[in-house]
Amino acid sequence: MQLKKYVKPPEAFFGLIFWNTFFLYAPVFIVLGFLALFGVKPIEFNGEPTYGVVGLLVSLIMAPFVSFFTAFAVWILVMTGNLILKLFMRLTGKSD
Repeated sequence: MQLKKYVKPPEAFFGLIFWNTFFLYAPVFIVLGFLALFGVKPIEFNGEPTYGVVGLLVSLIMAPFVSFFTAFAVWILVMTGNLILKLFMRLTGKSD
């Protein structure tokens, strides 16, 4: 098995995940913001529908936060899997 190359995650791994999720979510939030700007679909913020320029701004501000929390959850899952992989490598006698 060639698992040694997967034991160490890449440098700046969280940043890679964050920027990938940000550019995934940004177009969605921009479209939703424009829909709120023109009164088609509101942005729900604190349980209240938000329309107009405020809806667009809320949508644009929400994009990095949603990206950060998604990236953090993915990073935690990948680091947990990496820890399990390291333990597996030690148990099988193959060192890092």
